[in-house]
Amino acid sequence: MGWIATTVDIILNSLVLGGIFLIMGVGLNIIYGLNRVMNLAHGALYALGAYFGYTLVAVGANYFLALLLAPIVVGAVGLIIERVLISPMRKRHMIYTLILTYGLMFVIDGLIKLFWGQETRFIQLPEFMQHTVSVGPASYPVFRLVILIGIAAVVTALMLLLGRTRLGINMRAASSIPEMVSACGINVRRVQISAFVLGCILAGTAGMLAGPLFTVFALMGHDILISSFVVVVIGGLGSLRGAVLAALLVGFVQTLAEFFVTEMAMVMVYMLMALVLVFKPLGILGEGKFE
Repeated sequence: MGWIATTVDIILNSLVLGGIFLIMGVGLNIIYGLNRVMNLAHGALYALGAYFGYTLVAVGANYFLALLLAPIVVGAVGLIIERVLISPMRKRHMIYTLILTYGLMFVIDGLIKLFWGQETRFIQLPEFMQHTVSVGPASYPVFRLVILIGIAAVVTALMLLLGRTRLGINMRAASSIPEMVSACGINVRRVQISAFVLGCILAGTAGMLAGPLFTVFALMGHDILISSFVVVVIGGLGSLRGAVLAALLVGFVQTLAEFFVTEMAMVMVYMLMALVLVFKPLGILGEGKFE
């Protein structure tokens, strides 16, 4: 029965890790698909979400309230970034915003160290989330199951937003034919701003969900940013469905590698990316369509 428990652990851990990658990767893809901005500060916003959540819980807020409020605060930061920094650079080549967001990443890292210090922080979880529960033959932490449920809720809400709301439909249309959308009387700039803010909110949500998993520290966004880009590259730049498949695949490969060959985990992920790109240079589901 031991191997069955191990298998259950690997599957659940893969889903949790893949879910975090998915939320991050989708956020990157939404920003790129509507704004043609490759946001290198995405990982720093992820860390910012974890720190805002930590602060809210530390001052007495419920974890679930912090999970709701922290991403909204990150979204507000994203709105300021878009209006003050990204918008003036919009008509320039994408390389300018790439360099800009790269520098912004270090600015946010520095601000985090200034306000919160460099010590590792821990998000205090509710009492019921500090126990384990039986999942078949395996004993699994409750907080990981709650995080998995939270990931599922975020993905479901995102699907409903993009598929059933006017804003979501406008986003999907504007990513492919912005001129036609504009001709229909829709404010494309407002849609682009909304997409940028939504991507930032997703980064903050991922940070808050991942905080109890990986602890909270100043440079926590750097590793997740690399993994998120791997997901985007494997799935196909601009493809949301590709990001879903890639996130689950990367999560499974990384979890499996960490279990058997810990030191080689990221190497295995990069080998997976190289293998996919050899046979599918544009990623699993191609490039450029926000769908």
